[in-house]
Amino acid sequence: MKPAALIHVNTVDEKETVRLLEDIEAKQKQVEELTIAIETLKSEVNVFERRYNSQISRYYFELDKVELEMKEYRLRLHLRRENVSEEVIEARVESCFKASRERVDAYETVNESETTSQEDKLPDTKAKHLQDLYRKLAKRYHPDKAMDAKEEERREQLMPLINRAYNEQDLETLERLSIGETERHTPEKTASEKRRALQTELRRLNRAASQLRFEINRLKTGRTYQLKQQVENAKKTGTDLLTTLAKDLERKIKASRGQLAHLMNMWHRAQ
Repeated sequence: MKPAALIHVNTVDEKETVRLLEDIEAKQKQVEELTIAIETLKSEVNVFERRYNSQISRYYFELDKVELEMKEYRLRLHLRRENVSEEVIEARVESCFKASRERVDAYETVNESETTSQEDKLPDTKAKHLQDLYRKLAKRYHPDKAMDAKEEERREQLMPLINRAYNEQDLETLERLSIGETERHTPEKTASEKRRALQTELRRLNRAASQLRFEINRLKTGRTYQLKQQVENAKKTGTDLLTTLAKDLERKIKASRGQLAHLMNMWHRAQ
């Protein structure tokens, strides 16, 4: 009976190992699909954000600048009516609107440096890890190794993503895609050790899938994505929401500049 019992235990272990490997493979595909989904989503949001910034952000920035100058001149005029000296007036204006002026200046600085920013260099150990992950994943997901058209399509979606992650030093994405491969070929381990290792990999994949779903939900509930949806829905009805908003902001800026010019004239006449 003992040999039979031993054979039975080994068979159960083997069945459990096969089940874990099947679960890992299924979960890997889910992580791949979620990774492709979040990459696509981020790309769409980034494209829309660039479009929004080029069409709209500069108008809000200009409006903020004009409205800040209006506030400064209103304070100057108020203090002048109280017979405060010009030196004290300017000191008060600088003190009252220092934070607002710094925000405006910081916005300009960020915009100017946006196109010249460079990626920080990774430490040697992380750079080596990044390179190793990239080589492993590039070999694993090469489209030429696909078994059918569907798998080839998925690999063709993943390879640009892997290249992007490598170029941008995105270790998190590369590590996430590599989960599930490390414990498949370990002949030196016992069946029990291999099973525990596979269970650990499956838990890691489950956590990765949960994190991706959370990030997708976070992006979709974010202001930029919601605005993108509004713009796209408006387009279906024949309305260009961004153009309409830009024209409205242009009118507000023009009106505010007129008020600013009036305040500046009042200030100069009062000197």
